[in-house]
Amino acid sequence: MRELTNRTLSISEVLRFANHDFLNQLQLIKMNLDLGRVEESKKLIEQISEQCKANSNLNKLALSKTVEWFQTVRWRFPAIEIEINSKVNSPVEEEVDELIADYLEKTIIHVYDHLDPFMEQHLLIEISTDKEYLQLTFELKGQWDTESFQQPTLDRIAVETIVQTNNFWKYVLTFEQE
Repeated sequence: MRELTNRTLSISEVLRFANHDFLNQLQLIKMNLDLGRVEESKKLIEQISEQCKANSNLNKLALSKTVEWFQTVRWRFPAIEIEINSKVNSPVEEEVDELIADYLEKTIIHVYDHLDPFMEQHLLIEISTDKEYLQLTFELKGQWDTESFQQPTLDRIAVETIVQTNNFWKYVLTFEQE
């Protein structure tokens, strides 16, 4: 699957991945129901519902490349368990769309080929916006063997690295709207 990391997915591939995920989720719910695990099935349905709401909320960003990145990242980087939380209350100025998507892509690619295949990798991305700002927190936990990411300077976007080791990387990307 590594060949998916450096390219955009076609519509056919996106539909195939989405259908596969949907069928897997239904199968997991059915299996739990067959085993009499009604509460576990309810929890799964709730988790899936929350994930759908978060994905829908991302569309409010009005950043086509960034939203596409969020909605396909799980399929393109399957070795990382990815969780995305969003509180998007206002759209973001379109001029930063490609900068944000490109920065996220570069940070994942920086570690992806260096991940320890025997360790769980978990990425939490939290994004929130209002009329004045966008704030995105990137928090990767796991194990990888690569040098520290050399942060490029971004026009109008501040990136603060909180910590960066070979098992924990957290940064906050902030953009103040005009």
